[in-house]
Parts: sequence; C-alpha cells; structure tokens
Amino acid sequence: MIQGKTVPETNFDKVVALGDTAWSLLANRPINQIDFDAVADMALVDRGLAAALAGSVQNLILAKMTELDNRSVFETYEDIQDAIEVPVSEKITEGLLHRFEVYSPYRDQISQLNKSARSNPELALRLLAGLEAVIRRILVIAGDPALGVRGCARVTGVVGVFLATARVWMKDDSKDLAATMKALDQRMAQAEEWGISLRLFDFRCSYDGFDDRARDEKRCDEVTSSRHGVGND
Repeated sequence: MIQGKTVPETNFDKVVALGDTAWSLLANRPINQIDFDAVADMALVDRGLAAALAGSVQNLILAKMTELDNRSVFETYEDIQDAIEVPVSEKITEGLLHRFEVYSPYRDQISQLNKSARSNPELALRLLAGLEAVIRRILVIAGDPALGVRGCARVTGVVGVFLATARVWMKDDSKDLAATMKALDQRMAQAEEWGISLRLFDFRCSYDGFDDRARDEKRCDEVTSSRHGVGND
C-alpha cells in the first residue's frame, strides 16, 4: 500500500481514484505516455478490475472532464435559475466564463490534451463532442432551447466562441480572468451579430426574442396562478 493513501472500497470510489490519478499525471505528460497499469497501481485498484471499470486512460480523462463539466453547469444553473430579467446572452456568457473558471487550475492538462489531439483524431472528436454537449446544456439552462437546424447552428457558433476565447484564457493568469471575460464578451457580441444576419434565431431577430418569451411566460404563469387562487391570501 502507498503510504498515506486509502484503498478505495466501492467501484464508484475506484473509478474516481483512477480518474483523479490519470488527470494528475496528465499535467506533465502526453496522454499517450500515461501507462494504464501504472495509474491502477497508483490508485490502489486491481489492474484487471481497473480495465473492467475504465478500459483506457483516455476514458478516464474524458470521464474526469465530464465530472468537471457537470460541476460547472450545475453551479451556473444555481446562479441563473431565478434571474428572469437577465438577458439570455448574458446567461450564456456567464456559463461559458464559469467553465473557464472551473478549469483554471488545470491549464496544464488542457495544454497536453490540445497537443495530443493534433495527432489523435479520435481524441479530438471526443473532446469536441464533449464540449458541444456541455455548451448545449448551457444554452438550454440560459433559455435557448437549441432545437432544430438553427438551434444546432447556434450551438456550433457558441462552440466557436468558446474555442476562440480559450486561446486568451490559456494565457490569462489574472484572478478574475479579466482578459478572458473581455474576449468572451466581444466574441459573443460578434457571434450574435452573425446569428442575426444568418437568421439563426427562432424568436424575432436576436436573443432579445428569447428574453421576451421568458418574461411573457412568467406573466402568463402569474395570471394563471391568480385566476386559480394560487398564492392568494
């Protein structure tokens, strides 16, 4: 047993230990140089069981990123769920910025993944799919249902905004991510202008339409509640 480490008991704990170990190693080496058996040994998990639970280092890394993405989305939802008067575009920007904040301690890991993805098409595709999935969730909780062809195009546009801003974020060592926030605001404004010109919005001509719809639905709910005596003393 490695001194100071506790053997994980449940399979869930073992998967977490494997993922944390692989993620830690990724900070200073390419993903293809991380030995799966070494990860299992460091995590105090039987090698055969580790293979059954995870299968590969790449799976462990992507699972760790899903964990971080879930955290960023859940925390963003808690912050914006009651912010009816906040524009949809601002909520999306907040969600994107918070993902950058969550990943800020792990720039070394992201740098390694970016380098590895250039020579590993499967990894690149899976990273892109994961990013697209989390950004779609951010749009939905912000008030954009992201449905249909135009919804898919909006998701793709915001993915582009995030990737372009990530170049600034990688060099932004300020505590409040001021440079990242500035770049994100500029690129979101530009993306919304392009969306308007390409008619990618389902309501009116911009995200303002989503804001209006959210306020209208709230007013309708209040009227319905009043008619049925809900909330009346």
